Amino acid sequence: MGISVVVISVEDDHVAAINTALRDAGHPAHCNKVSKVGNLESALLTQAPDLVLLFGNEAGERLQEVCNKVRESALPAPVLLVSETVDEEIIASAIQAGARDVVSLGNIERLQAVATRELRACQIEKTLQNVVNSANQFKQELNTLKQASVEAIADIQEGIVVHANPAWLELFGLQDGADMTGMPVMDLCCEADRSALKGAIVACQKGKWKDSELAINGRREDGSEFPVVFSLANIEYDGDPAVRVIITPKTVENKTPLSLVERAVQRDQATGFFNQQHFLYVATERLKQAPKGGVRALAYMRPDSFARARSDIGLMGTEAVLAQLAQILREFMQPADIYCRFGGTMFTVMVERGTMADVESWAEQLLEAVSEAVFEHDERSTALTCSIGLCEVDSAEADILALLDEAEGACRAARASSGNRIQLSESSGAAKKIRQDDTIWVPRIRGALMENRLRLEHQPIAGLNDDIENAYDTLVRMLDEDGNTVLPSEFMQVAERKGLTKNIDRWVIGASFTFCATNDAKLVFIRLSKDSVLDETLLGWLESQAKDAQLEPAQICFEISEDIAVQHLRQTQLMAESLRKVGFRFAIEHFGKSRNPDRTITKIPMDFVKIDGSLMQGLHKNTNAQSKVKELARLANNNSVRTIAERVQDANTMAVLWQLGVSYIQGNYVQNNEIVIEDTSQTSITTQMMTLDDDEKEASAETVS
Repeated sequence: MGISVVVISVEDDHVAAINTALRDAGHPAHCNKVSKVGNLESALLTQAPDLVLLFGNEAGERLQEVCNKVRESALPAPVLLVSETVDEEIIASAIQAGARDVVSLGNIERLQAVATRELRACQIEKTLQNVVNSANQFKQELNTLKQASVEAIADIQEGIVVHANPAWLELFGLQDGADMTGMPVMDLCCEADRSALKGAIVACQKGKWKDSELAINGRREDGSEFPVVFSLANIEYDGDPAVRVIITPKTVENKTPLSLVERAVQRDQATGFFNQQHFLYVATERLKQAPKGGVRALAYMRPDSFARARSDIGLMGTEAVLAQLAQILREFMQPADIYCRFGGTMFTVMVERGTMADVESWAEQLLEAVSEAVFEHDERSTALTCSIGLCEVDSAEADILALLDEAEGACRAARASSGNRIQLSESSGAAKKIRQDDTIWVPRIRGALMENRLRLEHQPIAGLNDDIENAYDTLVRMLDEDGNTVLPSEFMQVAERKGLTKNIDRWVIGASFTFCATNDAKLVFIRLSKDSVLDETLLGWLESQAKDAQLEPAQICFEISEDIAVQHLRQTQLMAESLRKVGFRFAIEHFGKSRNPDRTITKIPMDFVKIDGSLMQGLHKNTNAQSKVKELARLANNNSVRTIAERVQDANTMAVLWQLGVSYIQGNYVQNNEIVIEDTSQTSITTQMMTLDDDEKEASAETVS
């Protein structure tokens, strides 16, 4: 069997020399010349080489680029640098760049020995991968055989259905295999879900789709739609890569009589949501638990002028309309949400999101989807709009009935203002005001700094279109006097008004440096407040702290919000330039909220942008939001800036982000798999107090005493 070799050189003699050396060593080599590194990608794709040799006299940028391209191609081909001279320094530099070794034409015997070693290693790796793939495929085939009678299964190659079992044909309303084979898989789902499905298939092909399920609306040949949940897996079909899609039907045959009775008692028959009584029980139990992150809110939703819709659709069609309305709500459901048909035409939902802005964005997307829908029954149709009242849940002691009263009152106010709108309850604003009461919070913040009652959580960041390992977003929490966790939304605005954010920032930086020194963290993001951006002493302090912690600056990426960057553009520019000059990285978070994001990204030097999380709410259903995220990703890519999507909640959103070119994601979808909680209780209080101004030290000491 021949061996494919790519030789990167402008000299034909180099190719001939390598070809002769390898054949003399017993390797049936077929050498292909590549004159420019820029042409390597095409050669990797067409030749699938077993060995890559680069002619050059030093391990510089060309070697690094070659190694990167080979690694990105996912080929196990080793890279060798062919140099006129070989010494320890050149070998070390080459290996650090990603090459396996350095050889020269001046020592053919060593070149042959190294090439033989690397070709053998490459062959072993290929064999091992084939064994693993075969084992995985055997396992998948075994599972398929066991459940073939109940699961709908289709195999997809390049977006086309190449095989489907009878259960799949029946589910999609087709008579035989000929009707399905050759059909684009995108024709099997509603138009709004095609971006998510395409992204999920791409993710699966790249090995990034783990155990997630994709919830979308399937589409039958007659145009009717129905909810399905796709499970995806990589397979081989006729020797070529393919993606297997499996739909497990929701059957009731295996349910016990008791579970069927429980479902009948707990759920509304028309919509499948919890009924009023069970919702009150589940929501009360949920309120006893703190949200995993962000905020919790209660939504009360009611159609506007339903009497008109009833006239359009007929009395017997009202339940069908409400069932269709429930289906629209279900498309915006996330795992932690609790949905209820509260009675009549009213729906209630308890949601958990990153911020109240995310909750409002979710509600806005929901209203838009309802207003654009056509509700049909028995050849009659109507249109609807809705009003939603929102009430923020501000404590674990909140009473569910009181919250419902607040949300219902807000909904009533929205309906009175012509409807088709969202209204925030008065108590939510009042709760914010109470939480922000300076006389309560300033002593508590200073006490937390003095008594070392701040804690860090490090939320993992996951790769999408680009790989990333051991990267974390830093979140700060306060412990109150009783040891309860206090989220930053409750104290940071007070800290900003009273000039305490610089002190908190420095505490977070010191604790994060310690985290990096004691954990295998490759990249940690740390937020900076406006006060830190304007602090001219920060850079010197950072250099000193990094040196004391024996930290590589590249492990740290400082980030500020786009609002701060726009308001203090010159100071942000100077800070970004100074930090990156030292070796730190820089990022802008909540990117895309300003009117001119292109001005921000071109004026401020940066490594990353975090696309604002409000754009992620209902992204898989919102084509306008998809277009905006795609444009932001394009803008960042054109400026060599990597993108991170904030507050990603579910697999459907992740799948769409694949298609939009976003590099990485962070949020509950990633956090549910892993979150690192850093115990900073042993951090020196004396060290932390060095960040306080003299007058603040005195005030803090008085507070503690």
